[in-house]
Amino acid sequence: HNEEQGKGAGSESEDHSGHLAEDYHDEISVFGIPKEDMTEPVRKALKLLLGEINALRGQLISAHGHEAYLEEQVEKDRLLQVMRRKAFMARLSLAVRRVEDEHVLFCVLYFCINNVDTVQSQYGSGAVENMMVHASDILREKCEAGDVIGSLDHFDFGIVLPGIDPVHAAQRGHNLVAEMAAHGFSWQGQRLHIQAKFGVTEIAPGDSGDDIIERAKQVMDSLSPQSPA
Repeated sequence: HNEEQGKGAGSESEDHSGHLAEDYHDEISVFGIPKEDMTEPVRKALKLLLGEINALRGQLISAHGHEAYLEEQVEKDRLLQVMRRKAFMARLSLAVRRVEDEHVLFCVLYFCINNVDTVQSQYGSGAVENMMVHASDILREKCEAGDVIGSLDHFDFGIVLPGIDPVHAAQRGHNLVAEMAAHGFSWQGQRLHIQAKFGVTEIAPGDSGDDIIERAKQVMDSLSPQSPA
């Protein structure tokens, strides 16, 4: 009997694929079926049952993956490929809780595309849309792993920066504004540039998402519009 148990344990340790072993020592212990009752029909029934369980497990994993994909699509702005405002504000709330519970450092950058009205009046809404996509592409390309980018009101973006203080966050903001200005885009034969300004604030315990955005806006509004490179 000890030898049989050893074989059962060995087959379990060697089966790394997630599929159940062909001998049924482990299954007997799981289902509590005495060895003398393990007839061939019972073995076949167990094999069929365990196969169905594995199939259901695979379907469940697939369903969870699809659910996560759908949730991501709902959260994401289809045009800009960044988080919608509602999802971004939810991430701000999570960051506040981490500041309160874990004393993690978070800063937020708030960007406004400053020359939207000029581009709109001279080239139309299509050019504005193209400019916003271009700005979003630059932000997504230049941001670091762990940063969270969101599309906010009007023609604004927000970025949550984990583990960074306001001084270094401001440096990141200046660099991103410079990147947007330096990388123009073509529209109907014209070379257009993005003019942006930004504000920065540190997330504090007790903040609401609106508090954070309002503070960053106040800093942003105190800055002069950036000129294209």
